[in-house]
Amino acid sequence: MKNKIKLELQYADYWEYEYPEPIVFRYGVQDYSQNLPYLVNFPEKRGLLKFTRMVGPVTAVSVKYQFSDIREDVNQHLGEAKLTRTFGESIIGLVGAQFINDTRGFNAYQPGIGLRWDVNPLTILQVDAQYYFRGKDAEPVGGRLGSLNLRCKVRQVLTVSTALFVEYLYYDASGDNLHFTSHTASLWLSQFLPTQTAVHGNIRFYDNSMGIQSIAPSLEIAQYIDWATILRVKYRFYANRSENVSLGEEAVIIPDDLRSHAVSIQLNREMTPDLLVYAKYRYYKSNLDIEMNTYLMGMVYSF
Repeated sequence: MKNKIKLELQYADYWEYEYPEPIVFRYGVQDYSQNLPYLVNFPEKRGLLKFTRMVGPVTAVSVKYQFSDIREDVNQHLGEAKLTRTFGESIIGLVGAQFINDTRGFNAYQPGIGLRWDVNPLTILQVDAQYYFRGKDAEPVGGRLGSLNLRCKVRQVLTVSTALFVEYLYYDASGDNLHFTSHTASLWLSQFLPTQTAVHGNIRFYDNSMGIQSIAPSLEIAQYIDWATILRVKYRFYANRSENVSLGEEAVIIPDDLRSHAVSIQLNREMTPDLLVYAKYRYYKSNLDIEMNTYLMGMVYSF
């Protein structure tokens, strides 16, 4: 099969949406303003269409379009093109670029390169780099910004049923209104059980130079039901310390002492050897009076 099409549709609604409290209006001192919640950039509606084609025995190209309805007055259009090529028997290289158009009146660009090396049957090393740029016209989200994103991943098979996965990400952002660096370290441990069950435990640590620190442990269980059906259940907890800082977007702050819980369930079903369909439900709740549901449906067709 030389071609693959992926389609996803996502919708999110809110059961509870009260954070934060409004600032009391005081004439002559300050205008009334209503800050937006921390997850303001989580899209209420999202659509994704991706096409991948093998153009030779070792080369694949893909293009992707994604539409995100972030909130009532903000939409984003994302386009991506990527080229992947295999070198020899153990090295895979990729180069790609993203273009983002935001209805708040600005564009952003993000080229990137990456390399994966299968060191041996038990060890995989992957490194990649991306550069993000937006201009001064991006005033609603903080103006001009350039950022470098460097990532390194290592996957190590420990036993016939256990694997360890480590990831480190370095981020350096500099713009009109802010400059900061951040470090993210993640650790996964995967255990495959005789019951045809896979258990994936993950913990992620984040720290940046603006005083934001967070920890996010999660647990995922994937259960093989039959030859065509897999069920996945995941729980994720998030906690941060941030001193109520802003990353530049108008009226949006990252609140201190945020605690959130997210539970998701996903069902994958191979309808035919060529067609995979899946559905996902996600429930999110935080200590800032935000509660929401997310529904996703998708399919992958190969031909």
